[in-house]
Amino acid sequence: MTQTTAGTTPAQAAAAAPVYRRAVYAQHGTLVERRADGTVLMRSDAPASEQPQQNLAAFLQMWAERRGPAAVFCERDAQGAWRSLGWAELWRQVQAVGAALLELGLGPDRPLMLLSGNSIEHAVLTLAAEYVGVPTAPVSPAYSLLSRDFARLRDLARMVPPAAVFLQANEPFARAIAALDQPGLPVIAVQDAKAGQLSWQALAATELTPARQARAAAAHAAIVPDQTARILFTSGSTGTPKGVALTFRSLAAVAAYFFDVYGELSARQPAFLCWLPWHHALGGVLNLSRALVLGGTHYIDDGRPLPGQFERTVRNLREVTPTIFTTVPSAWAMLATEFERDPELARRLMSGVISFSYGGASLPRDVRDRIHRVAEDVIGERIAFCNGLACTETGGMGVYCSWPTEENGNIGVPMPGTEVKLVPLEGSEDAAARRYELRIRGTFLFREYIGRPDLTAAAFDEEGYFRLGDAVRLADAADPARGLLFAGRVGEDFKLANGTWVRTGAVRLGLVEQCAPLLNDAVICGHDHDYLAALAWPNLPACRALAPELEGLEAEALVQHPLVVAALRERLLAQAGAGASLSIRRVLLMAEPPSIDANEIADKGYVNQTATRTRRAHLVEQLFQPQPAPYVASIG
Repeated sequence: MTQTTAGTTPAQAAAAAPVYRRAVYAQHGTLVERRADGTVLMRSDAPASEQPQQNLAAFLQMWAERRGPAAVFCERDAQGAWRSLGWAELWRQVQAVGAALLELGLGPDRPLMLLSGNSIEHAVLTLAAEYVGVPTAPVSPAYSLLSRDFARLRDLARMVPPAAVFLQANEPFARAIAALDQPGLPVIAVQDAKAGQLSWQALAATELTPARQARAAAAHAAIVPDQTARILFTSGSTGTPKGVALTFRSLAAVAAYFFDVYGELSARQPAFLCWLPWHHALGGVLNLSRALVLGGTHYIDDGRPLPGQFERTVRNLREVTPTIFTTVPSAWAMLATEFERDPELARRLMSGVISFSYGGASLPRDVRDRIHRVAEDVIGERIAFCNGLACTETGGMGVYCSWPTEENGNIGVPMPGTEVKLVPLEGSEDAAARRYELRIRGTFLFREYIGRPDLTAAAFDEEGYFRLGDAVRLADAADPARGLLFAGRVGEDFKLANGTWVRTGAVRLGLVEQCAPLLNDAVICGHDHDYLAALAWPNLPACRALAPELEGLEAEALVQHPLVVAALRERLLAQAGAGASLSIRRVLLMAEPPSIDANEIADKGYVNQTATRTRRAHLVEQLFQPQPAPYVASIG
């Protein structure tokens, strides 16, 4: 093993031009070790700090005393106005509801399952349960609202038998509750509570008597670091969802991270606007936690990056200026168009924000560059996209790029308290382009996969590093401290018939960028074939904008229209000179969106390549016919 050396700090390595807005994040150096077998070890030169608050609920009393009536959570009501909950009232409700949960018989081995999405009540209940040591298990609302057979919901309830269930509204979830088939299961409902169910209003109004307050405080004091705090379910984007047990130690590590890197923000009472779901680590652990740790205000965005819903996000951005703004790449693509169309919207957001970020997938370079151009026009400088990589099992912790960079897809270096191991992958002999499997170690790691000791053991290597299943490259082979570049999922790569490796993640992103703005996402095909092809989902507004006669066409007709197919073919021709492992020769557009029930997509937006190819095998077959159909964009 070579001697440990300190690399340059990211701030030192950042280019002098173009001009980016100054971020307030603390910068640390990165220590690097290289092993004889090519493995690279990395860690921050700063250890994670130790804070007196050992979980998120422990911050509530502090901020209640300091910020009292100031809003901590805000969301739209039925009339569209903002309603809010202040810090002092949040602290009172957390104690009262926590005591009520204990009286219902919930405890460390009797968890609470939350079926509905983000809301003020959802936040209070999560924090109340955490305060008294009751594990919470938030479930994707899609499993209850969009599923036809409720199979996943029943599987999760068998994996983590709930002692009570929370619903924002009774009626939309009635069929899901019936599908659980658990008579007598306590159901807490905010709206339209039925006879026999618990009204949220009554629960929140529980009188906080001295006896109840003392019991809740005693339960809080009895919490130990290795006790389960939350059970998050993996998205299912790469397989059947697994129950991930995050401990109070995990959440303490998240709190320490925000103190270490974002501590300066606490003085300004930062604001955040976010739609990302709380049943995922990014939305529910990182993005929810930052407001609680830093004493900020979390606005719940009722919009989504979907037709008919994205307009709500735009409306919210006209009224709320977030200090940091995080969303998924598909939303950034929509925002790029909005910013170009409405410079005043861009100016409002960019005048107050200190950084952008994204998660769930890679951000196309075209989208990033368009947003940078708008920023330079309206405020005279760029806003950095500070991006990272983590997963449910790491509680959102991992690597993070907190400095401006021109390298698209730079996910940064290890956070304080994080150790990274990079293991060389097969077919990566060229040092400049070498791909590594990313593995992570730290106190924030999950305790276990619920009921699956075999999967838990297999998830870690012999040195205790967790295998994320992601591939990365070094931004600078000579200086790993310059950051890591995301290079796709390891399990998605395959070989062509001639033995050439296909790096699916890079090819997919390259295709979306090459065909911009016509594609939203793609599935790369070609295993054991002679060339690459793709199934793709169209960006419907962009496709309709190709010609006046396309306006108003339904998706089924649009994806097969000769003008759309011709436009795709032109873009494929432009990259036809790439090598066999990079060049896409055929694309077939699909009108049917990816299915959650069929495991084609997670609700955070990541597409399961293997599941989609399997379910749509008849379409894959069309891509490799000797004579393609006229609705297949083909260059050979």
